[in-house]
Amino acid sequence: PELKPIQKESEVSLRFPDNFEKLSPPILQLDEVEFYYSPDQPLFSGLNLSADLESRICIVGENGAGKTTVLKLLMDELTPVSGVRQAHRNLKIGYFSQHHVDQLDLNVCAVELLLHKFPGRTEEEYRHQLGGYGITGELAVRPVASLSGGQKSRVAFAQMTMPSPNFYVLDEPTNHLDMETIEALAKALNKFKGGVILVSHDERLIRLVCKELWVCESGNVRRIDGGFDEYRDILQEQFKKEGYL
Repeated sequence: PELKPIQKESEVSLRFPDNFEKLSPPILQLDEVEFYYSPDQPLFSGLNLSADLESRICIVGENGAGKTTVLKLLMDELTPVSGVRQAHRNLKIGYFSQHHVDQLDLNVCAVELLLHKFPGRTEEEYRHQLGGYGITGELAVRPVASLSGGQKSRVAFAQMTMPSPNFYVLDEPTNHLDMETIEALAKALNKFKGGVILVSHDERLIRLVCKELWVCESGNVRRIDGGFDEYRDILQEQFKKEGYL
C-alpha cells in the first residue's frame, strides 16, 4: 500500500463561522448578582459584568475563586440567588470545556458524531465542518477513541461551532493542543465577528486574544481593560501559585 505522508497536527488552521446578523447591545450582563452553593459560604455578591460581540475577555483567578461559576452564571446554567442575568434574545452561546472532550462518544467516528448531533445534513457537509478543524480524510472516519487528545479537542470544536454561535465561552481550551494549534485558535478567535470569554492559563493565548481581564478574587470579579502585558505581574503571580509557571 502507498504510504500517505503523516499529517502533522501543526498544519491546522481553525475557522469559527460568523454568518450571523449583528446584535445591538446589551448582549449579555449580570446585574448585582449574588451567588452561593451554600448560604454559609457566599461566593459572589454585587457582581456586575457585561460583554458584547466585540468582547475578548479572559477570566483569571486562583483555583476555587469561582471562574467556572462565573461562566455558568453568564450561560444561565446556574441561577443567581439574587440579582439578574440579562441576555439578548438572539444570543447563541457555543461552550467548550474539557468535560465536552471527555464526553465525546468514543465508539463512533467524527462524521457520525456530527450526524447524531445535527441530523439531516449530507456527509459532505459534516466532512467540510470537520475539515475546518484539521480533521480530514480518514481521520474523520476513524473511531474517536483512536484520535489523539489534540484531535479530540478539534472534533469538540467542530461540534461546538456547527450551529454557528455568535458568542463563545471557552473553559481551558488549550489542554492537549500543540503550539501551532493554539496559535491557529488565537487567529480564529481574533477573526471571529462575535464575542469571546475564556478561562485560560495559556500565556500565549491570553497575549494573542485578550483585550480585557476579569480577575476573580475574594468574592468579586475585578474588570481590567487591556491585555496580558499590562497585567503580566498579576497573572504570573496567579499562575505561580497554581503551579503553572
